[in-house]
Formats: sequence, structure tokens, C-alpha cells
Amino acid sequence: MDTFRVVVAAGGTGGHIFPAVAVVEQLQVQTGGRCSALFLGSADRMETSLIPALGYPYIPMPIVGFRGLRSLSTLTLPWKILRSVSIARAAIRRHRPQAVVCTGAYISYPAGIAAVKEGVPLFVLESNINPGKTNARLAPKATAVVLAFEDSRSQYPAELRPKLHVLGNPVRTQIDASRDAAHARTAFGLQPDRPTVLVFGGSLGARTINDAVVSALPMLATEPYQVLWQTGASYAAPTVLPPNVRVVPFIDDMGAAYAAADLVVARSGATTIAELGIVGKPAIFVPLPSASTDEQRRNAAAVERAGGALVIDDRRAATDLATSIRQLMLDVDRRAAMATAMQQLGHPNAAANTAALILSTCGYGASL
Repeated sequence: MDTFRVVVAAGGTGGHIFPAVAVVEQLQVQTGGRCSALFLGSADRMETSLIPALGYPYIPMPIVGFRGLRSLSTLTLPWKILRSVSIARAAIRRHRPQAVVCTGAYISYPAGIAAVKEGVPLFVLESNINPGKTNARLAPKATAVVLAFEDSRSQYPAELRPKLHVLGNPVRTQIDASRDAAHARTAFGLQPDRPTVLVFGGSLGARTINDAVVSALPMLATEPYQVLWQTGASYAAPTVLPPNVRVVPFIDDMGAAYAAADLVVARSGATTIAELGIVGKPAIFVPLPSASTDEQRRNAAAVERAGGALVIDDRRAATDLATSIRQLMLDVDRRAAMATAMQQLGHPNAAANTAALILSTCGYGASL
């Protein structure tokens, strides 16, 4: 069988990069290792080192996000877009892909336009409940749009509905619902049999959540549960902590952290929600208020409506987070019901199904 070639545009954040990598990994599996992937991204974001470290060829583009009318970079933005489209078209001509995959953010726009101009099938992955600005522009031109939420269908015009596929947000295989809780807790220096709350704000941490935990420390010291608190590398946690609170700046193995947890406190990014759906963990979400299209609040609201999470406004985290944690940790039945609801939202085969959709649409012999 011939090699399946794909060009992928993903960058800016892990929320755009890792779903793309998960799909490429599944393309490799479903083609028997005959997948050749080329990644496009920015010249100065995390993908510039992350993608090559994963072993994939990478081409940077000069495009940057819109930074306001007063920004000097805005004056050169039209040139950077045109130059990035030119780079993407040249990459497509050299790599000769059967598909171009875009996961959103400004990085995707030149690659999506280049795919259309070069006549290559375009696949758009939208991980949030409402489409980002770039994906909304690319969707009418796409061959298929992969959605993470059923509720997202209503966000698109009726004429685009036939190309919408609710397959979930692709997650890499490191997230495993079968891992042992006691073993995971021990690995983090926690008591193996004590109920556990996992608190994190993404790889960089979330100051609002961190500050709320600091305010809650006197209460947490008296509780029958323990806390695994990931602060982010730049946050200075108090040096004196209750014995049932374990602080780490960064967690490499999120699968182990989820396994250790009975309740998760986090922002409501699409990747976090997808991972929680796989492991079936109840959550308290504190949506990031500065998200560009308010997607975190909308994501969290969808999960809350389904019964999988409790949502706290960022402005009320300092006053409400501690009591909300206590209420849920002392209510085993409610947490169990939330865990079931969260698992029902999960799409553990999202990456595999997305890869199969791409291959079958491109006539490579795989089908859903």
C-alpha cells in the first residue's frame, strides 16, 4: 500500500498541538506505519521545539495573531499572511499530501487556504463547543469538520451540517482510565487510600485557582481528603503547607494524576474536558475569562448541563472554591453521578475515528 501523506497545521498551545499529534499517531497505526506527516506552525511558539522533539519534520511560518490596531505587528500582518500562505503552498507541493489537517488558531488559516488553492482535501478539527475565528472561516471550504461536542452542530450554518462529524476531541494514548489509584497516589507522595482532589491550571498554572487554594489552606488542613496541587512553574506556593496538601510545579504524567483523583479542579479547556471524559472524573471548572471567543465558559456550561461538572465564575473562585470542594468531597453519591455523566461525554476513540474518517474520505481504504 502506498504511503499516506498528510500536512498538519497546529500550534500556539498544547490544546491545538496534541489533538493533531494524536490523529497522526492513529494514521500511523491504521496505515501500518505508512504515514508521512509534515507539520506547519509558527516561528516562535512551543511547537517549534515540541514537534521536532516528537520526531516530525516541521516548517515555521511568519504569521502571528492579531494583537490590536495599535500593535506594530498588525501593520505587517497582511504580508505575513500572504507569505505564510506561500510557504504552506510550497510545502504542500513538495510533500504531495492526500490531506491537510488544521486544528484552529491563526496558524491554521494559511495552511487551510493553501490546501484549498492546491486542491487538497481539508479537514478541520474544532475542539471547543463554539468554533474559533479561524475554523469558522475555514469550515465552508473544508471537506469535513470534526467536532468535539454534539451541541456544536447548532453553531454552524445549515448548509454545512452534512460535513460535520461529532467524533470528540482526539487525545493521545497516555490517558488511560484503567490505571490504579493507590499506585498513582503513592507515586506523587500521597497516602494511597485517602480520597484526593487534583487541582491544576494547565501547564503554566492558573493564578486565580492558585490564589483560591492558598485562601482555602486553613480549611483544607482539617479535611479528611488530600490535595495534589499543580501550581505552574512561575507560582510561588507557601513554604509551609498542611500535611494533606502536596504541591508540584508541573505534572509530566497527567494520566497518573487523573488516576489519583476523586475530584478535579481545573480550567475548562477542550483538552482537559476530553481527558476527563475518558477517565470519567467529576470536575469543578473555573473557566478562563479571557478566552478569545469565551469558549471555556461555553465548554464548561455544556458539561455542567450534562451533569459532569460544577462551574464557578473566575471572580468568585476565592470565595466559592473551598466550600464547593468540601461539598462534593463529602457527597460520594453526587460525585459518582457526575463521574458517570462525564464518562458519557467522553470519546475515547476520537483520534482513531478521526484518522479513519480522513483515510476513508481520501479513499485510502479505511472506513468508520
